[in-house]
Amino acid sequence: MSRQTLKCVVVASTGGSVMNELLKNAFFKSQVFAVVSDRPCPAIDKARRHGINAEIIAERNKEVFCDRLLDYLESHQVDYVISFFTKLFVGDLLQRYRDRIINLHPSLLPAFKGIDGFGDTLAYGARYVGTTVHFIDEHMDEGKIILQTVYPLDPGKGGVFLRHCIFQQQCKSLLQVIKWLADERIRIQGNQVIVENAQFADYEFSPNLDFEEAIELEIPFVVESVQQRHPA
Repeated sequence: MSRQTLKCVVVASTGGSVMNELLKNAFFKSQVFAVVSDRPCPAIDKARRHGINAEIIAERNKEVFCDRLLDYLESHQVDYVISFFTKLFVGDLLQRYRDRIINLHPSLLPAFKGIDGFGDTLAYGARYVGTTVHFIDEHMDEGKIILQTVYPLDPGKGGVFLRHCIFQQQCKSLLQVIKWLADERIRIQGNQVIVENAQFADYEFSPNLDFEEAIELEIPFVVESVQQRHPA
């Protein structure tokens, strides 16, 4: 059991597929205070269907949006931000929430940064696809890495199947990271993220998953569903 319940805000401007999947999990849902966007988007609709408070801060200017978002976070004493946001965060928000904004990226950073990390990995012919959960800093797809995953890039399995594998890894990873944070097992040491009592025996997830609900999370492979969602 977690030693505390976190107050997390999801900031999204995408389809929210990972968020939607994880809101089916009682532990994850209990950690989410609200979902915020700068525009109407599918993630907002999905949050409301799960009974999660959803807020739109309608502001096109990213500097102003980040200032207003910071006001919202601080007024509600939010612990962590989970980002599915397609713009870079800027300004005081990055300083006040240093090492508290979590991002998922569908590649093994620092390789294949940018909006299509998964597609760029396939196009390059890498031997592994992968994912990264990291804290956001001032630069695109950089910041301290919390957890990474790998999956062998078998061309015979096709891009749709590999995309599903990445999606499932991202769901498992984010669920695990939120559990570590709730249990106060994550600390920062220089440029490294240390997970207390972490194991490194399994090569798919590094550090290894140790939250039973993350380990057991399985998402059926349905081609139509995969084609409708983004890997993040």
